[in-house]
Amino acid sequence: MVSLGPLLDAMMRELGIPLRQGGLVPVGFFLGQVIGIVVLNTHLAKMPAKWALVAGATLQGVGLVAAGAGSWNLSSLFAAYLVAGTGWALINTIGWMWITAHVKTGTAAAALVMALFFSMGMTLTPLVLGLIIDLGLTWRWIVAVEGIVSLLFSLTFVALPLQDIPGRRNVRLPHVRQTAAASPRLFLGIVGASFMYVGAEANLEIWLPKFQLDVFGASDAWASVSVALFCLGITAGRLGLRPLTYRYSPSRILLACALTLAVTATGVALANTQTVSLVLSTAAGLGASASFGIIGSYSGRFPAWQSAVASSVFVFAGGVGSIVFPYLTGPIASAGGFRLALAMTAVPALAYAAFSLVIRAGSGEKPQ
Repeated sequence: MVSLGPLLDAMMRELGIPLRQGGLVPVGFFLGQVIGIVVLNTHLAKMPAKWALVAGATLQGVGLVAAGAGSWNLSSLFAAYLVAGTGWALINTIGWMWITAHVKTGTAAAALVMALFFSMGMTLTPLVLGLIIDLGLTWRWIVAVEGIVSLLFSLTFVALPLQDIPGRRNVRLPHVRQTAAASPRLFLGIVGASFMYVGAEANLEIWLPKFQLDVFGASDAWASVSVALFCLGITAGRLGLRPLTYRYSPSRILLACALTLAVTATGVALANTQTVSLVLSTAAGLGASASFGIIGSYSGRFPAWQSAVASSVFVFAGGVGSIVFPYLTGPIASAGGFRLALAMTAVPALAYAAFSLVIRAGSGEKPQ
């Protein structure tokens, strides 16, 4: 997913996609993610976790190869990323289900470790992409190779010894209602915070490179560096904040992260120079860093099978957020300018700051 940001401008130029519709490309991926979450949780409960990972990596690989080798307009690119996003959802959702099902002590710290590996890959990928683009390799080759790598991972998952997730069931609306009823405020806090946080993070990951190109006239390599610096901040923050989850209530850390992200994202958008904007991109990553892992870890507070339902709803809510906010940035940038559009990232950041207070109240945590 993180490669979409550095490659989006090239895709838009080759396929003649206007700025106001540019957000539809990532919307295809994120809509696929939402579809994958729904299918996994409503029809695939009997599929062992390992084989869900195999199916996910295969679908993601097929979608990416199709995007790189076969897309000819916005609709075909959208459809290819829809398939890729569906596959990614299976991988991502199973990962969160597994953590909350098997790690009941130090869940927040364990979730941050898994999220740390995500952010490490997200940091390296834009740097490599920037260098490759400057060497003349087109976005089509890059996306197709990503698809081939994903297909190779599907073969790796076949040989992976993985303990299954107990108590999985095909989720129906009554199951969601039962989970919500078990702790209404905590459920609301998780859903709201996930929707807002993932929307804010996805918005920066998708649009930072295009912002650098259009506002500062950056090269493709430097535009990619902006995402790498954002993800570097996320990685550093997850490393640094993990020990603090044992000393302070995770909801307090979440509140601090959200407020930091709101301030720094606004700074990125309004910076006078590219250097300041890039530095603040790293700071925004620090602000975002622990948020996803901490929000997801609260799913483990629900009993038995309800923790898997809560994890799925958590990922689903984030997927919806990642559709809404990156899409809105395109029309806002087209109508009011890129600085205003990117500064609007502060809105969902402040919103999930408020939801962190709901999570704290719902979980019964005491201020630390």
